[in-house]
Amino acid sequence: WIWLVHALLLSTSVTFFAISLCMRGDGSPGHGLMSKISTYSPLFPAVKYELKKYDLAPITKSPYVGFGPEVDEAWDYIANDIGDIMITEEERVKLGLSPDSLKVQNPKTGEWGYRAGVEVFHQLHCLNLLRQALHKDYYEKPELGGDVGDADSPEDLFGHLDHCIEALRQNLMCHGDVSVFTFRQFPELADQGIEGNWPDFEINHMCRNFESLRQWNNEHAAAWDYH
Repeated sequence: WIWLVHALLLSTSVTFFAISLCMRGDGSPGHGLMSKISTYSPLFPAVKYELKKYDLAPITKSPYVGFGPEVDEAWDYIANDIGDIMITEEERVKLGLSPDSLKVQNPKTGEWGYRAGVEVFHQLHCLNLLRQALHKDYYEKPELGGDVGDADSPEDLFGHLDHCIEALRQNLMCHGDVSVFTFRQFPELADQGIEGNWPDFEINHMCRNFESLRQWNNEHAAAWDYH
């Protein structure tokens, strides 16, 4: 059995050594590890993981909920004030994208490549559109310049909303969050009608640092128009 213990210790050492080779100096996963858990992305260097506890009480108060200038400003930061990036021919091939993709010239470098967007910002745009559609009476004003007010027809808006619902559905089912929540009472919310046992969604998740992704994206932005 002694040789078995030595074998297990050796195996453990090799495993941790392999993991260390896949990690960057700052503790973020390197390309080796990322390639095993995700399809290729030029944003791999920007991915940093952090443990976060969701702030999601039964009655939610958040800068992203509701409507109005302050809420719009919060959403602009995470979903709208985001430029499109440019990828190279090599990156296009690694991503498996069409060779007929739109070619653009990077105004910063003069290099040619393909205009590209990053999915997280597309998904946030879709979620924002659903929020605006919930408050249609406010956002249908053309002067606000949003997708709800700019829609050519109700059918055009519904088509956009259906697209967004499907995009978010596929993303949620693809990533399949297996975090577990329990149920409990919230006595501090009893005066607001929250009685009995409710789902407790304030649980820990392993998250990708959003600010790191946003910073990388805008540092590499090659286009800011939406046409």
